[in-house]
Amino acid sequence: MKDPYKVLGLDKSADPELLQSKYNELRDLYGEQRFRSGEEGNEGARKLQELEEAWVLISADLKRDTVNQNTNVGFSAVDELIRQGKYDEAQDMLDSIQDRSGEWHYMQAIIFYKREWLTDSKTQLEMALREDPNNSKYRASLDKLNLAMGGPQPQQNRPQQNQSGNNYGPYNNQPPYNDYGGGQPQDMSNCLSTCCCAYCLSDLLCNMMRCC
Repeated sequence: MKDPYKVLGLDKSADPELLQSKYNELRDLYGEQRFRSGEEGNEGARKLQELEEAWVLISADLKRDTVNQNTNVGFSAVDELIRQGKYDEAQDMLDSIQDRSGEWHYMQAIIFYKREWLTDSKTQLEMALREDPNNSKYRASLDKLNLAMGGPQPQQNRPQQNQSGNNYGPYNNQPPYNDYGGGQPQDMSNCLSTCCCAYCLSDLLCNMMRCC
């Protein structure tokens, strides 16, 4: 099929409002032409059909661009809430994003890390890498987290699953780690008992997990 944007006489970089305006203009033109007699009417009908088919594809592109733009704005908002220490709000904002891309799992990993749920943070980073295997940011974050954790560790005080299956704990009513001051998991005590692990976690916090 002919390039749908060329049917409108424009290119893909054209402003959405200009695309819509040009489509409306040509639709009216060909819509009137198709009622003329002879070949001119046939040509108008053909062009109108071509225009409508092109507009279906262009509309899909515009919708996809809008979704991507909104998603990027959403991730920026999540990041800012994390920086402010508003983890509940960050989780709510993240849950509202439908595109579960590598960046979505990366953001979820950060929230889990800030809550000191290290095993769940690692799982999310691994999921991020499955979505985007060549992403150096995800890889470096996972490597640092593995170093900080000192290898695989059993998950303790694992957050409960909600009805949608997301493991992010009972945020609305109480902190997930009541016995540890609202955020200190039991399996962190052994790790933080050595200077090496403490240094690794500090480096991870500042360099990977967006420490302000």
